[in-house]
Amino acid sequence: MLRSMTGFGSASLERDGLSLSCEVRSVNHRHLTVRIKGPSELSAHEITFEKLVKAKLERGSVNVFLRLERGDALAAATIHRGLLAHYASELDEIAEELGRTGPGERASLDRMLTLPGVIGTESKEGWKGLAKELADECLAAALADLVDMREREGVAMADDLRVNANELEARLVQVEARMPEVVREHGESLQRRVNELIVGSGHKEAIVNPPDLAREIAMIGDKLDVSEETSRLRSHLDQLAHLLDAASADDKAGGVGRKLDFLIQEFLREVNTIGSKCNDAGVAHLVVDMKNFTERLREQVQNVE
Repeated sequence: MLRSMTGFGSASLERDGLSLSCEVRSVNHRHLTVRIKGPSELSAHEITFEKLVKAKLERGSVNVFLRLERGDALAAATIHRGLLAHYASELDEIAEELGRTGPGERASLDRMLTLPGVIGTESKEGWKGLAKELADECLAAALADLVDMREREGVAMADDLRVNANELEARLVQVEARMPEVVREHGESLQRRVNELIVGSGHKEAIVNPPDLAREIAMIGDKLDVSEETSRLRSHLDQLAHLLDAASADDKAGGVGRKLDFLIQEFLREVNTIGSKCNDAGVAHLVVDMKNFTERLREQVQNVE
């Protein structure tokens, strides 16, 4: 299916006190580039994440953002008994030295628990493996969301490409219909100028042989002939329609962006040649329109995967 290279996808998961969210953003790029930004706990798996992206996308500049949050359930409170005993021993010695051994003068247990380092937290084992598992699932879901958006935009792009291609073909039909008249008018113009020269020279008899005049007219016709260019352009239009139909009919079809990009360059080449070969105001106006529609096709194709 025809896809845009611009899109956004997101997903979030929560399991066993671990929350992970993922955002994937993509914009135009000639090739596929992937940048991953996430917590340090997942940095060792960035190559794996990049492979997941490349398995789903073919072109575009893709940025992946991973966010990880650990809940209280993943951390267990721990009392460091050795440190607490050390604090108690030191406090007892200080109390003896100061003579403050009466009731309430020694530090209570609840106060000693607030001393630095007495209570700490230790993460439960295995949470990093769970984080990797969630990251894989979350990234896959965000990529599916991104692909869905790119495909929906691709449908609109395909419709727009067809509209502009049809407009271009309509101008091509007019050029093909106009060309025989252009050749005839240039031949008549040459005949008229020759007659004016003969009359102006004062000769009563023709000084130009009819075969020579016919040969000149034929040469003009050859110079103005754009049948090869119009034929190739029509072939390119047929190829464009074929690529769009094939992409729409096959959900598993690969990206056609590069093919379309090359094809549109050929469009422009043929249109420019038609404009340079045909010295006619009517055709020139049609060529301007053809260039305009070709440029619209080119701009749209720049965003096709």
